[in-house]
Amino acid sequence: MFVERLRSFPIVLEVVPPHRRVTERALTLFVDRVRSAVRSVPHLDALNLPEILDENHLGKPFYRNMDPRRCSQILSLGHPVETIVNKVVVHLKEEEALERWLAESMGDYHLSNFVLVGGNSGRFDYGGPSVTEANRMLQKAAGARRDVACGNITIFERPSEVARLLEKTRAGAQFFTSQVIFEPEPATTVLLEYGEACAAEGLGPATVLLSFAPVADYEDVEFLAWLGANITAETEDRLLVNGETGAASLEVARRTWAQVRDAVARSRVPLGVNVEEISHHNFDLAVKMAAEVPAWKSA
Repeated sequence: MFVERLRSFPIVLEVVPPHRRVTERALTLFVDRVRSAVRSVPHLDALNLPEILDENHLGKPFYRNMDPRRCSQILSLGHPVETIVNKVVVHLKEEEALERWLAESMGDYHLSNFVLVGGNSGRFDYGGPSVTEANRMLQKAAGARRDVACGNITIFERPSEVARLLEKTRAGAQFFTSQVIFEPEPATTVLLEYGEACAAEGLGPATVLLSFAPVADYEDVEFLAWLGANITAETEDRLLVNGETGAASLEVARRTWAQVRDAVARSRVPLGVNVEEISHHNFDLAVKMAAEVPAWKSA
């Protein structure tokens, strides 16, 4: 079970679900590609399936891609790797809606791993349950089941992030996936402070999956910066030198991981890795990165 592997350096590959109006042929190609990737990375602990949506000027959601639960259902018919399904909970306007979603997910879809996510903007009162409330509702819905894993998102650059991590951990979060990182800071500082805060409360810290994404060109770097990733000018130069951006991004990720790992070694916070496919043209690079991650553990 994925929940049992959270303390032993879990490795996760994040795959974007296809468009919700995908053609049958395109869906077959997607499924074959992902299954082939899973077979080529035998140490993979799970596939992470984000919920892709846009919000209009009123904060209302538009779902462009396939429901991650349906995507999980399709992918699970051909391989044994578990899936992690993400859900933006604030758009479920009533608690009953989230209760139904959780019951369907664990019952009809046979899912047990979840990342419960908040809204994209702090400007809106979305009306749905907060992430903390959703965590507690998941714990209640899971009952005595020991295979259910509750996850959330962490954004190291966000103000008061340590307090947010603590609140969500108290509410049942067992793991966090981070925003894509290219620099050891502020991840290192947040993780050290989170570990110290957990120790002060006698609270077991959740596992933090540090997210890394390979990039193929300057447009990828621009896109990640637009999403909020912190990329210094020095790192940008390193990524774009000599036209070897893909290979350089693998080395930047490995180096960043090692810097964070070494800096937080005295902390009790367990770490893992989440490799993101930020665009379809980077899928093969993401699989290559995931294949290399076990060598990062002690290198």
